[in-house]
Amino acid sequence: MKRGFLWMMLGVVMLFASCQKETVRVSVVATSDLETALFANDYKYSMDARGGCARIASYLRTLKGEIGEQNVVYVDNGDILPGWPINYYMKNEEKSDTTLAAAVMNLLGCEVYGIGEGDIAQGKELLSRHTKSMKGSAVCANLVDAESGELIYKPYAVVERGGMKIAFLGLITEWADKYMSKEDFAGLRVENAEMAAKRWIGEIMKNENPDVVIGLFHMGVSSVSKRTKSREDMAVTIARNVPGFDAIICGHDGIRRSKTVDNISGNKVALASPGRRGLYAVNVTVTAEREKNGFKNKMVDVNIKSIALHEVSQEYNVAMRSRIIDLRQTYNRQITNIKNNVFSADALFGPSAYVDFVHKVQLKNTGADFSFAHPYEFDEFFPEGKFYLSEVNRLCPYDGKLYTIKMTGEEIQKMLRYSVLHFYNIIKTENQLLLKYDEKNNRLKENCKSLESVAGLRYNVNVNKSIRDGKLQILSLANGRAFDPQKEYTVAVAQEYVLKSNLAMNIGAGIKKHEMPERVIAVSQKDLAELALEYLTEEGTMEMKPLNNWRLQPAAWINTIKENEIKKLMNVSNVPEAEVDAEDEPATASK
Repeated sequence: MKRGFLWMMLGVVMLFASCQKETVRVSVVATSDLETALFANDYKYSMDARGGCARIASYLRTLKGEIGEQNVVYVDNGDILPGWPINYYMKNEEKSDTTLAAAVMNLLGCEVYGIGEGDIAQGKELLSRHTKSMKGSAVCANLVDAESGELIYKPYAVVERGGMKIAFLGLITEWADKYMSKEDFAGLRVENAEMAAKRWIGEIMKNENPDVVIGLFHMGVSSVSKRTKSREDMAVTIARNVPGFDAIICGHDGIRRSKTVDNISGNKVALASPGRRGLYAVNVTVTAEREKNGFKNKMVDVNIKSIALHEVSQEYNVAMRSRIIDLRQTYNRQITNIKNNVFSADALFGPSAYVDFVHKVQLKNTGADFSFAHPYEFDEFFPEGKFYLSEVNRLCPYDGKLYTIKMTGEEIQKMLRYSVLHFYNIIKTENQLLLKYDEKNNRLKENCKSLESVAGLRYNVNVNKSIRDGKLQILSLANGRAFDPQKEYTVAVAQEYVLKSNLAMNIGAGIKKHEMPERVIAVSQKDLAELALEYLTEEGTMEMKPLNNWRLQPAAWINTIKENEIKKLMNVSNVPEAEVDAEDEPATASK
């Protein structure tokens, strides 16, 4: 009797235990547009990195300590390969078959990664070596071989955690081919992203029976524009029209944002982009109750987490020590000698060796009629003498390729007029402040990058006149011929003029960002910084001189103006107040 009672009680306990619901929590951490922000030192800017993979390693370690290592998945959404000088190192100096970027991703445990147009633009050799040395799976469902139509990469990959199957479907922006050279994109074709999503999410549902589906979309958190018909950033359109996604990780445009949309089935889909260079990461947390027949009561939360809040991982630095040493040795190599000191502040008061160096590189490599460029900083200094590889991107501080675009003379004139109007005050004496400052008088009102200059054109900027009275005075072309506002000219510009917003071009000249692909005539195969390096090493010594093609007027005032303003600039910030800590507040989206 007693034994029977014990067996009965044991059965009740087992039955009760079988009815208990086990809660499973899995976190997917996603980065995008890292642009070789791999270490604690930002080699691009020669400073400590606020974000990047050395801090991402700490965030992953902390998260694994909280919820268990087996419950964390790390993925990346493309464009890890662009970014001077590490991409130069990987293409030209690296001795290992495993790319530096792949070594980092493998160390972080990246299991799935997307492909960005910036990765493709680094050349087939580097991208192929990178994907072969990656342990994770590359996914892209709409990049195909132009001849055969076959996919270049797997359309999706499945990762399992705690019995939960998570499918990742990859897509690249339909405009991937519009911003790179024909040589870089040769043999490839981008297919309709929305149609690819519909096709492959159907295959995922049929063949994989996933518990969660996450998109890795290398395109911005936006939709197809009704006005411009732009299909560059259309993640929202796909989220609405293609049911089945639980969350979508975005990238490409470099903008950190999140959004929740309702799809055509009435379900909510969270989209989030972490922005550029590893300052933030997207965390997709999936919580569900495991039952006998699968998972129930699934909850998906999408948050953007600040990586800058985490310390640099010393374990990461130790693991990457030999690669860091090799990179530093390359980075600290002397490449030439320069003649004459170079001060970036000179660029605010007329022609300068600092900005005109970029003009010279751009004109030589494009043969364009004109070149647009602007100062990046007003406190850079390069002493006469030895010049090192580490200084190239400070002297030519532009990311990406060199573009040749078409503009009319009138557009060039309007762009230049807008720039000088917004950067300079109208002054009536030489002792007044020429540069515009904020209300507290301790920051430049406009970032010095907003001061455009043109090579190939002779002109004056009359600081004591308004635009109506002739603030900008066009004299002639650099060769002395007449400048024609009605003529179409070729213009050399850095990649940022084409891919990003530029107020002088977009508002001043009236050229909208979505119009830029139609204006692109040519794109360099090499990055602008690499072209600058080649220019510097052509001779044993590089003489740094301005082109002297424009002047601030009245000329008699300029020495006094410059002397007064330089003293003031020593105590002000180069960053406008509107840009300070613009990325310090994480965004959140929830389903």
